[in-house]
Amino acid sequence: MKILLIPLDDRPVTYSYPQLLAKLGGAEAVVPPRTMMGSLSRGAQIDELFNFCEGCLSRSEVDAAVICLDSLLYGGLITSRRSTEQVKTIQARLDRLKKWKELSTKPVTIYAQSSIMRISDNYDNTEEKEYWSRFGRELFEWSACLHRLASGEKLAPGLLESLERRIPGDIRQDYLDTRFRNFTINMTVLKSMEDGLIDHLVFSQDDSGSWGLNVGERDRLISVSQQMSLQNKVNIYAGADEVMCTLLGRLLMAENKPSLSLHFSPDGCRMIASRYEGQDIGTTIQAQIKAIGLSANDRPPSDTTDSAQTSNSLTMIVHGPSERQGDHITLPGLPDFSQLDSSKAAANTITLIESAPGFVILCDVVYANGGDPLLMEQLIKRPELLKKICSYAGWNTTGNTTGSALGTAVCTIAGMAINNKSVSDSQKRSLFTRLVDDWAYQTKVRKELQNEPSTQKLAELISPYIKTVSAALAFEPSVRLSFPWRRTFEIEIGFEGG
Repeated sequence: MKILLIPLDDRPVTYSYPQLLAKLGGAEAVVPPRTMMGSLSRGAQIDELFNFCEGCLSRSEVDAAVICLDSLLYGGLITSRRSTEQVKTIQARLDRLKKWKELSTKPVTIYAQSSIMRISDNYDNTEEKEYWSRFGRELFEWSACLHRLASGEKLAPGLLESLERRIPGDIRQDYLDTRFRNFTINMTVLKSMEDGLIDHLVFSQDDSGSWGLNVGERDRLISVSQQMSLQNKVNIYAGADEVMCTLLGRLLMAENKPSLSLHFSPDGCRMIASRYEGQDIGTTIQAQIKAIGLSANDRPPSDTTDSAQTSNSLTMIVHGPSERQGDHITLPGLPDFSQLDSSKAAANTITLIESAPGFVILCDVVYANGGDPLLMEQLIKRPELLKKICSYAGWNTTGNTTGSALGTAVCTIAGMAINNKSVSDSQKRSLFTRLVDDWAYQTKVRKELQNEPSTQKLAELISPYIKTVSAALAFEPSVRLSFPWRRTFEIEIGFEGG
């Protein structure tokens, strides 16, 4: 199968990692040049992207497409928040996309993602409009107040007026205009499902609290999709960067659905608030499982029947916090939650891995923005347990972690079902990437860099961990390390020779 991929932007997790999953699942990814995609400081080359896609379709080169609409409509995820283009300009691009299925001489399945514009509770304007550095937290609170009012709640006297005095009127209006434009386009995308343009659609909700205009928009999209009886074709949930992995897994899995048993370690972690998502960990996990097209049971691994001990059986272990989710990023003025005691959970998780039949999906969500050092320092010394792990993730949010881990596992199953010869190598590359990035870099090395994106210092600091991971996996690739967005938030682990 050939699949056209249009990523969210040019980051490794959105551009490179999905290509690895396509290969893992036995598919050939057709991807535009990386220079064509959006980045932190520039938008995608939209016309060139459309020409690339339409050329592939008109030549009937692909069987399916997994596309991020933010790239085609706005120029990328970051640009979707910063762009000042009008609705009619974005609508014209959407109208162009509506003709895609007519271009190919063979049926083409199209899966798509569109983001619900986020609202961050901070003063970091790295990925926002310039004014976020001065009014970000006030806009977050104001948005929550507007949502509460719209929901019928009463606010403390003078609260809304106080916030509006702190935010200049032109900035409030610009923010509302941008939200309105993006929401209008999302509603148009949803209604286009009736025309058969998109076969499966995900609306992803990036950084969020429990209240906010974005939450109201999400609820409205859910309501309209239900009115249109599209519950089986539309998913709306917390996530963003991992969605292409999820959609690839859903596409490649087709009718060959694996069984999935789900286990929380500790069990109570499902009720703990998930950072940056405005909901509990369990809600995120269930939404991600549904999005990839699976359902889960919660039988203990030791009780699983013999029929489940096959290559079509997955045991998903959510390694979570006991009291609150930690965070390897500490923002100015906020408490440090980067050193939690997860020793009991780690011991329980190890036991679950030991007793699990078949393949294990390990979702490491004790912390946001990196894995759990206590677990990984034990696991890395147990190569026999690492062999049981089909996929691991522990990066950014619970949704990012879960969606990418599920996508990796499902693509592995899909590849094995067709006797894909590259499964073993691709799966090791995936596990190597996540262990080096999510554990070694995010939890150990990143803080030592002190916000200085020096590739030389990175190579020096991470080298011992790469040797440790290589030895544990019996896999010693030659890799290139870089900071793709010239910041320490993410690194790229590139493999020599492709």
